[in-house]
Amino acid sequence: MDIPYEFIPALLAGLIAGSIMEGPVYLQKALGLPVKQNIFRTWGQNLLRVPGAPGYLAGFVFHEGVAVFAALLYALFFDLIGVEGNLWLWGLVGALIHLAIAGPVVAVIPSTDPATGVVGGQGLAYKNYGALDVATTLVGHLAFGLSTAILYGLLHSRGGTGLIF
Repeated sequence: MDIPYEFIPALLAGLIAGSIMEGPVYLQKALGLPVKQNIFRTWGQNLLRVPGAPGYLAGFVFHEGVAVFAALLYALFFDLIGVEGNLWLWGLVGALIHLAIAGPVVAVIPSTDPATGVVGGQGLAYKNYGALDVATTLVGHLAFGLSTAILYGLLHSRGGTGLIF
């Protein structure tokens, strides 16, 4: 039996998975690794034009909104294609579709290179920032897809581990 679309489980999965997704970026920054991307700064300070620390908060809230929207689309995708189980795998499929859309978006949103101060030079999926940023973007999207699917499966009224695996 396929999994019917449920709004609240998808919304909650998106909120949690959105935070999980950004974990690799900010963990690397905390460890002093040279990852350049900073989606909270990009969304908040550059796109929404909120300066300073409030810009990071605005960027976080904006990113959470985008994550919720994406998770709602994942849940709709699961329903439309008639997923009956193995949500973890379908979450990874969704992540690759998500990355195929997000990669070009990253190329056009105004991001500031922390090393040069140049705005807009990050390229497709941060390719101009280097291999670490490209790998981090891939890992972040895979983590989002996997965690969205697992959380949606756990929170769904028909959910449980049988649905996820």
